[in-house]
Amino acid sequence: MAKLTWDDWIGRKLTVRLQRRILPHLRWNQEIWGEMVRERLTQPVRWLDSGCGWRLLGEDLEPLENELVRRAQIVVGIDLDFDHLRKHLNISRRICGSLASLPFPDASFDLVTCNMVVEHLQSPLTIFREMSRVLAPGGTLMVHTPNTRNYLVFANIVAKKLLPRSLILKLVHDGRAEDDIYPTYYQANSASALRNLGKSVNLESEAVRFLTQPQPYSRFFAPAAFFEMLLMRATMVRPLNRFGATIVMIFRKTSV
Repeated sequence: MAKLTWDDWIGRKLTVRLQRRILPHLRWNQEIWGEMVRERLTQPVRWLDSGCGWRLLGEDLEPLENELVRRAQIVVGIDLDFDHLRKHLNISRRICGSLASLPFPDASFDLVTCNMVVEHLQSPLTIFREMSRVLAPGGTLMVHTPNTRNYLVFANIVAKKLLPRSLILKLVHDGRAEDDIYPTYYQANSASALRNLGKSVNLESEAVRFLTQPQPYSRFFAPAAFFEMLLMRATMVRPLNRFGATIVMIFRKTSV
């Protein structure tokens, strides 16, 4: 008979079993985001991934990432981090440059995406103005970013004010390398802030969706994870969905 461990009794393995019962339909927000992008690729479009990093989505989503690239007429990625940019898994057309001064003519793209980027912007208005400029009239901007109404994001903001960055890196560690964790500013991380930002640069909010994180932060200790999963389940339905972990907002470029 196998010897039961801490994980079996009260740790991660028990959390996994509880999650199957409490949140049986929970899906990774990166996968949902990718599917939402796919809905915008029903016909070939010119697509810019703004702040593209080194991949489109996340680990184990390579088939979906590759499908998205195949569906587009052309895909361009831009990022300031050259080391990440040069090892990008999906996009062959890559430019090292600033989002505050995009090196493209007006109306160059039909679709611009921003996946987990806005929270890192100190001056989001400048970047939104540039993304709007390079969008063709009627084009779409899609933004996926943390939601400051969520308990984990709010806790991160408070911790950032009180704790040194070295400790913050340990607390937010989720399998990413340290150089893949950038400073956060949360200047436009609520639905109302994003809508207002869009309005100011001729981008009309078309749809908003709130997504739940894929697993409890406290998964290493099942008793705490149990209550966190109940909270997560509550944020998956209205009206509490506004407290979801991330926001997806879709904008349409209006005529100037």
